Amino acid sequence: MKLRSLGPYLLLVPPAVALVLLADRFPSPMPVHWDLAGRPNGFFPRTPLALGFPLLLLGGILLLLDGIVAGGARVGPPANAEGVRRLLSPIRWLLALLATPAAFAPLWGPTPVVVGAGAMVLVVLVQIARAPRLAPASTEGWRGGLIYANASDPRLLVPKRSGLGWTFNFARPVAWVLLAVLLLGPLAIVAVAMLAR
Repeated sequence: MKLRSLGPYLLLVPPAVALVLLADRFPSPMPVHWDLAGRPNGFFPRTPLALGFPLLLLGGILLLLDGIVAGGARVGPPANAEGVRRLLSPIRWLLALLATPAAFAPLWGPTPVVVGAGAMVLVVLVQIARAPRLAPASTEGWRGGLIYANASDPRLLVPKRSGLGWTFNFARPVAWVLLAVLLLGPLAIVAVAMLAR
């Protein structure tokens, strides 16, 4: 694999090592949420899962983005897959760079994370503005202009009608399963964290 593919994952290693080495410096309970004035108002006990959660979350998002690109490359036109890869490339790197401030927020406070989130919004907007318009799926199979369901189309992922990005072919049952995982997965993680608390 090329550096552009592995690089963001490699950026997750230094904060992971630092967390292991510096775990005893984190307070218990750890602040994990702050109000608008910057005062902590949400806490978790200092556990290995709580310490590693930001890295696991960002690593999972990277895997999801890479899965979208890989899935699009298998089923869609090569130009579309390359366009999506170029669109997501700087976003992947910035996500990986956010791992350190997110992991050390209990020590450093929320400011580095807020600055990183602002940079992420800016990068996403710039990438969307400069992204090439991709070839959209045929007009056949679109319902209400938003949902694509075409049983005669073997693809799971199809280009959106706008030509920017991908959507599921909801005529495929696995699309509904993936949508449920994408929507319910984060909620399940939050629920487990709340129950562990």
